Amino acid sequence: PKGHVEVGQSVKNIRLVVSLLAALGLFTMSACSSDPKIEDAPVPTTTSAVPDPAEVRAQLDRAVDKTAKKYHAKVGVAISSGEDTFAAGDKGEGPVWSTIKVPIAVAALKDGADKSLVDLAIKESDNDAAFALWSQVQWREGSAENAVKALLDDYGSHANIHDSAFGYSTWLLKDQAVFGAELPCIPEADYVHKVLKDIVSWQRVGLSAQPRTRAKSGWGLDEEENEYTYRQFGVHEVDGKRVGVALSVVMDGEDYADAEPAVKYLAHQLVDIVDAGVDAGDIKAVIHCKTR
Repeated sequence: PKGHVEVGQSVKNIRLVVSLLAALGLFTMSACSSDPKIEDAPVPTTTSAVPDPAEVRAQLDRAVDKTAKKYHAKVGVAISSGEDTFAAGDKGEGPVWSTIKVPIAVAALKDGADKSLVDLAIKESDNDAAFALWSQVQWREGSAENAVKALLDDYGSHANIHDSAFGYSTWLLKDQAVFGAELPCIPEADYVHKVLKDIVSWQRVGLSAQPRTRAKSGWGLDEEENEYTYRQFGVHEVDGKRVGVALSVVMDGEDYADAEPAVKYLAHQLVDIVDAGVDAGDIKAVIHCKTR
């Protein structure tokens, strides 16, 4: 029938138009893909910062040199991010003074010590309270010297503990920084970590005065060497991560006030280096506690 022929012809015409349009589309796509501007366009890539520990060490060296020259002092610093530890300048081989009260307090709390003694020994650096904590460990463990040393060893830090006068113990800065990084992970240290934030105002200098930093100070005159030493160590927090920090300033002088300006100057630089290093990926701050 005539009508049937016309419909068939219309279908053929439609198919022809569709084929032409498809061919035109392929030609257009081919022309676009050959555009040199598109071919030469850079392909976005995702890159991660490569850690540069040499830069961290260089910055620590500069901070030590600047402080030493400015204040005519022997200066040392250390930072620890758990697996990586950096140190510059003086190693801190002299007396550790009252910074040793931190592991003593942790060991004493493990043995059931009264928290009020920890408040006095840490917040105010009270010597009588610290001796009471030491005596608690001595009574429960048989040897406070061995108990404190064992505590440090368990967390990758090492010290020579002086039994008769614990302030004369030796504890290198790098080992103090390691213990500082581990401190929030020690179950018995939870209260010590808490009160380190509440140091009395006249001792809140240097690291203790820096934002997001908890630290204990120790100071004293080494009569044999005729040198005044000011030590600090603790933990600095960056975006929920943590880095152990420690510093030492040794200089001619007779009291706390002589070394305080150098401590303030050095602590500010140290925290800035840590913040910048973590931000740049050069320092891998600790996030989680290790399973023990």
